[in-house]
Order: sequence, then C-alpha cells, then structure tokens
Amino acid sequence: MRTVDPNDLSESQKRRMSGMCCFNLLGLVATAAFLCAISSYAYCDFATRKVTLKEGFTIDEVCSSTGYDGITKAQCEALLNTHGVGFDGFWITVPVDTKVCYPYTLITPWGYQTPDMDTKFNSARALSITGIVLGGAAWFTLMLASCCKLDQSKLNGLACYFFLATLFQGLSLLIFRSNVCTVGFFSVYFTEPGTAAPTTMPDWMESVSCSLSKGSKLAISATVLWFVCSSMLPAAVVPEPLWRGGEQEFPPGTAPTGGDDKPAEAGGGVEQAGEEA
Repeated sequence: MRTVDPNDLSESQKRRMSGMCCFNLLGLVATAAFLCAISSYAYCDFATRKVTLKEGFTIDEVCSSTGYDGITKAQCEALLNTHGVGFDGFWITVPVDTKVCYPYTLITPWGYQTPDMDTKFNSARALSITGIVLGGAAWFTLMLASCCKLDQSKLNGLACYFFLATLFQGLSLLIFRSNVCTVGFFSVYFTEPGTAAPTTMPDWMESVSCSLSKGSKLAISATVLWFVCSSMLPAAVVPEPLWRGGEQEFPPGTAPTGGDDKPAEAGGGVEQAGEEA
C-alpha cells in the first residue's frame, strides 16, 4: 500500500482530513453524552437526601411512634436514613444491604400515600426527558452518517439540537429547588391525612438537605459533553458513507449498458455490424 506524503496534499485536502477526524471524535463525544444523559435519569439516585432528627429522637422511636411495624418499619427507617431520590422514586437500602428503587407511593399506617410533587420537580423531570430526546436525535443522526449520505448543511443544523440538549439537561438540576428537598415532603408519610398542612414539619425532625449524587453528576457530565458537541460541529466535515447502496465505480469506457451488469466489450458493435453487412 502506497503511503501518502502530507506535503503532497493541498490545503483543501488537509482541511477535509482534519474535519473528518473531528467528525469521528464528535461521534465518540456524543455517544458518551447520550449514555451519561440516559444513566442520569435511569437510576432513582439523582440527589442524595439527608434527614436530621432533633436531639433526643432516634429513628427506631420515630417509626414506632408513628405506627410503622414489620416490613413497613424497615421502609420507614430507610426513609429517615440518608438515601437517594430520583424522578421516579427513592433509592434506598432494604434488608439485607440491597439497593432498590422504591416508588413515591408507599404503604403507611393510614394506607397508600403519594406526596404532591411541585412545579419545579415536574419541570425538572420534563426538562431531563426533553434533553435526552433532543441529544439522542442528534446522536442518532451522526450514527446514520456512516451508512447514509449526510449533507454538510444538515450536519451544521445539529448544533441547534446539541445546544438545546445542553440547556434542558442543565435545567434538570432544578430538582434541588423542589419540595423533594424540603421537610414538608415527609408529612404525608408520617402524619395522618387531614391533620397536617403540606409544609408541616414533624416535631422530631430538625432539617432535610440534598446534595449531588450519581444521577446529578452524570447530568452535569452530559451537559458539558453536549456543549462540547455543539462547539465541535463547525469544524467537522461529513465523510463519505461506508455503504453506498450497491453503487459501483467503473473505469471510463467500461460502464454497464442497458440492463446487463457486465461491462460493454470494446469492438463488439463493430463485429456485429460486419456480420449484418
């Protein structure tokens, strides 16, 4: 195989080769961003919530005094220990040392109860899904470029998708300003329905705080990577697809004629004309 000397390439050829390398790198970065975005939503561990009890109270006493016993008591203890929260449920530890995703609708001494999610929580969930869809659509288009011809103008248009994915993915962190990270979120689990306002703090609870966890860290990583993809697009050049739909290139004068797949034989027309004469 003959090697190509870079000094023999024209400036336009060098720019195209650099752009094609940038395109390949763009595909890797977009893949990493898409995987981070999906993983950030998939687990019920977007944020870590810590519950602090007032001095003189223990988790076992609180659960017993509120009517939890048996299996539900283990659930109560898991909620009062440090645990993860996500868009679809809690990430808690149940006996024995098993991490599970519990839904927000839980059995309590007063039956099944579901807390009210505020606008910020629902907005964060919707924005996270929207960011995944937009970024995933741009990533899927890049993957199709390996087998389908993609115009350069269409490639540049993907910058809009990557930018919107950056914006929406970053806004998913709005969950830290939602009522999931407030004391009132627990009222429905520890107070008999109709006897407490939604923002009532139990007399045994000191505070509730949220911090970054696996899901939010992945969301931040996806946000940064989506932005990197948007910045790389202007320098990327679409390469020729690996599969061209069965098209074949023939040397000049040997292209197939009519419906026959074989190249036309040189001089065939002359011999036929001589026979007819």
